[in-house]
Amino acid sequence: MLRMQLLCGALFLPIAGAAGSLYAQTEVVSQVNPDREAGHSAVRRLEGNAAEANGDFPLADAESQGVHPDALTRLSNLIRGFLDADEIVGAELLIIKNRYTILHEAFGVDGRLRNEPMKKNTIFSIRSMTKPLVGVLTQMMIDEGVLQLSAPVAKYIPAFDNTVSRKITVQQLLTHRSGLPMRSPGRLWSDYGSYKSVQELAAYWGNYGPLLFEPGTDYHYADANVDTLAAVIETVTGNAAEELIQRRLLNPLGMEDTIPLLREGDVRVNRVATKYAGGRGGWRPFWSWNGKPYFAFPMFAQGFYSTTSDYACFLAMLLDGGEFAEQRLLSQEAVRRVLTPVSETTMPTGVARVSSSYGQLMHLYNDRDELIVFGHSGSDGTYAWVWPGEDLIVLYFTQSRGSNTMARMEAVLDTLLGRPVGHRSGP
Repeated sequence: MLRMQLLCGALFLPIAGAAGSLYAQTEVVSQVNPDREAGHSAVRRLEGNAAEANGDFPLADAESQGVHPDALTRLSNLIRGFLDADEIVGAELLIIKNRYTILHEAFGVDGRLRNEPMKKNTIFSIRSMTKPLVGVLTQMMIDEGVLQLSAPVAKYIPAFDNTVSRKITVQQLLTHRSGLPMRSPGRLWSDYGSYKSVQELAAYWGNYGPLLFEPGTDYHYADANVDTLAAVIETVTGNAAEELIQRRLLNPLGMEDTIPLLREGDVRVNRVATKYAGGRGGWRPFWSWNGKPYFAFPMFAQGFYSTTSDYACFLAMLLDGGEFAEQRLLSQEAVRRVLTPVSETTMPTGVARVSSSYGQLMHLYNDRDELIVFGHSGSDGTYAWVWPGEDLIVLYFTQSRGSNTMARMEAVLDTLLGRPVGHRSGP
């Protein structure tokens, strides 16, 4: 088995002669590793047959992986259309098929005030794409018997030991079925600044009331669940959740450019993209690195920064049933828990003929009993999808908060790359 050992944060190296301009920075690819067996099914992977791919997702010609080059051209042109229509400020697109990179392209600008072109492997605020990382760390704790899904949160966080919150369990935090709300700890989102740790946040949520519903009876997506989960992990292990994620997940996966908290003196801050909000005709920068982090401490529901290349390594580990670099990080049963639908959601999607649901800190699209897509998004404009049946990983990152391009991107991806038309059920 080829090893997925190389560091995934520095994998996509510039190729001499590759085109580069304000609107495109594309890698030209032509070499193929003939030893790679393409097309492993999702079932085989989840049963423990890890895909025989090198961790650097080597460059390959699209046609060698069964993808027509015109499909990639259409995807690139779709993003250029978003730019021309002022629907986004800049973007990066990474497409990995059969563990080969068939497209890696940057579009538009990073810092519009400086008119700097977006570069590949820019570091993005991934906001809620932080949640699956915390979810996998939690699954590790469950695998090892440190945590139990059925355990009451009050066992670990004393503030939950009251008549309102006592029934909330670890599993309900993982599945957004606790009844905690999607709101700030206080009246305004800026109220986060009055807290100094995730433990303080968890104490606030433990004393919050009334809940939106009886724990376990409904679904409501809320950051409070995941920040509380991180506090539970800290309590039960005696270690900072940031340190645990770094040691147990980021380091083994080679995710060198995934950052829980930006700090002055970290050379990587120079690669962090400017955040924009406002929408078409009114984009304005609302944050860029100025020596101070956006959040004062690691926020485990929405605070991490990462690159497309790094996050692809994380998704590949799940696609391989919990293995990476010939090392098992997560049990197959834990991966099944993550990817099993728990609650139906109303999240809009461009993927045809699927039901949208949420598992254990993962968005899922299913066609009847078949998992079609899993992934997550972040509210600053980052998106990641995996089509397990097609061995396809796609990451589309922007920092254009409030853009409405996800569903259209999903629709075109699913049509061109995701599921061959003949493989879709229904009329």
